[in-house]
Amino acid sequence: MLIVMDPITLTLSGISGIIALVIFVITVVSIVNNPNQGGFGKFIWILVAFFLSVLGSILWLLFGRGKVRS
Repeated sequence: MLIVMDPITLTLSGISGIIALVIFVITVVSIVNNPNQGGFGKFIWILVAFFLSVLGSILWLLFGRGKVRS
């Protein structure tokens, strides 16, 4: 069975995948560089970001970063 996708759908899915990957990488860098989390907490947050994709990144931004030091 051959599945053929039109170029617009293929391009949009490729772009959205790249955007999701960039968001994931930025989230992981933010998690690793965060001084408010221990090693196990960072590991759990990376798993959350990986399995929940963009939703995991949003959850990290809302709940995981902790208090921002000035």
